Amino acid sequence: MEAYYGDLEMVYVGQVCLSWEILQWQYSKSRELLESDPYGSHQYNSVAGEFQLFQVLLLRFIENEPFQGPRIENYVKNRCVVRSLLQVPALRDDSFGEKKAKGGAEDAVPYPALMEIIEESIRLFWDFVRSDKEEGDAIHRACKKTQFNLLDATDLELLIATRNHLQKKEKKLKDIVRSGNCIVRRFQKHRNQADQTLLLVLAQVEVRLISRVLNMAKVTKDQVLWCCEKLDRINFVSRKIYVEPSFLLFPC
Repeated sequence: MEAYYGDLEMVYVGQVCLSWEILQWQYSKSRELLESDPYGSHQYNSVAGEFQLFQVLLLRFIENEPFQGPRIENYVKNRCVVRSLLQVPALRDDSFGEKKAKGGAEDAVPYPALMEIIEESIRLFWDFVRSDKEEGDAIHRACKKTQFNLLDATDLELLIATRNHLQKKEKKLKDIVRSGNCIVRRFQKHRNQADQTLLLVLAQVEVRLISRVLNMAKVTKDQVLWCCEKLDRINFVSRKIYVEPSFLLFPC
């Protein structure tokens, strides 16, 4: 039972981390669309619809979860039925593959509207991640006993050091969030307040996912190193949060 749970947990956490990396990447790429299409000549009806479906599936999962049992088993059952759950759409305009948008100009989804849809997807993803209560599950607590047996002495020291590093950054992040006086930077200038609020969400998702990985029933050295690299990209100066962009595939 413990081995079975650990394998399912690895699949679930791996998919969530992969989806998050792609969602972040698509968000960064979408910001570049403004520079490449300053006059809004492209339409994004198709991909906008796909992101809206992505949101609907996440929201439905979150709303139904209290009645569906533990997160991992619930995810596996839902994924078998809804294959597109947690599948992040690829950015493209409606001319991609010679497919033209249907409807008139009044139905077109321009760049600013697409940006709002992607940003809302990020907020919903944060709701999905922070609603994961699996770490308190009785089965998970039993399985965690096996975690340390998977690592040798050196790797165990790395795991403990990484957890300590995470706890320090969690505390700093919580202090800044509670203060209500937070300025977030992603090594880019001229952010407005809405951007800063969204980037704070990005930082919170990063920290929560790192915590989720480090508390898996089974964790490998490569996964701990992945967490280390993630943590190194989140820094605090005064009351500012700096999140360095990255695309780090989760090692399964």
